Order: sequence, then C-alpha cells, then structure tokens
Amino acid sequence: MARWYLWTGAAALLGLGLLAGCSRFGAQTVTLQLIQFEQWQRQLRSMKGHIVVVDMWATWCAPCIERFPHMVELYNRYKDQGVEFVSMSVDDREDKAAVEQARQFVLRQKATFRNYLMDENIMQSFEKLGVQGIPDVFLYDRAGRLRYDLNGNDPNHQATLNDVDYALATLVAEK
Repeated sequence: MARWYLWTGAAALLGLGLLAGCSRFGAQTVTLQLIQFEQWQRQLRSMKGHIVVVDMWATWCAPCIERFPHMVELYNRYKDQGVEFVSMSVDDREDKAAVEQARQFVLRQKATFRNYLMDENIMQSFEKLGVQGIPDVFLYDRAGRLRYDLNGNDPNHQATLNDVDYALATLVAEK
C-alpha cells in the first residue's frame, strides 16, 4: 500500500510537470516522465533513423547538473539536424522530494526534449542501462548502434563536454 501511495504521489508530481511546462503561446512542454527499462528500449528503437543523445544524470550529481545546460545548448543547435536528445534521471523514484527537485530542474533548464525518470531501483537501473557512474552520455548513430559512451569511468581519460561536442559533430557529419 505504501509503495502505491508513493508511486501515485510521484505520478501526481509528474502530472503537475505537464501543466507547469505548458504555455498558451505554443512553446514546447517540459515534462519528466516515469519510464521502465523495457519501455525505454522500445522508445530507443522508435528513434532509429535519428542520432540519439542520452544524458544520464541525477540531481545529487554535481557534474551532471553542471553539464546539463550544455546539453540543452546542443539540443537547440542540433534539433533540426535529425538529432534526438533524451535526459534520463536516475534519482530515487520513491523520494517525492527528489522527484520534485528533478522536475523543477528540467523546467528551469527549459529542457523541451524527452526527460525520463527511471521507474526502477537505482542499482537495477544502473545495471540494466550499462552505467557504472554518472554523468554518462550515450550517443547512438542513425542505425541505432551505440557509438559513444562518454563517462568518467576511466581515471586516465575523463569525458568532457568537448568529447560530447566532437562525438555529436562526427555523427551528424556522417551521411
């Protein structure tokens, strides 16, 4: 019963996100939607034919929060060139305050691309998504193949914003 209540509360907060991001002037809506791994896999397959940039983040990750505005800039630069952007929050879905903080964050950033919150245990999410730590940026080519996994897992080579820029420009240049 308690889990249902928490999930219902999180769903209500996310629903408010739909209203909060709406504009009577037709601006794109900023939302944060719950998604499970299997649903995510279907969404990713549905974007085949596009370059897909997936930014894995959480509100408790300072480097993620620092990087996010740059991801929004990249989205605005590349959105008309066949590039889909996705933000995937791994904040604790059962923590109403964390969910609200994540929703407020994407609203403040004006992240009008797809914003998801993993609706699974955080450790299971990391395992299923193939993430060892965040921030992590996955870039998929138009054929749906993972071409770049830019993360900080290698202490000898920490992925930077320049790496993301270079990888995305490389994929866009491919015809």
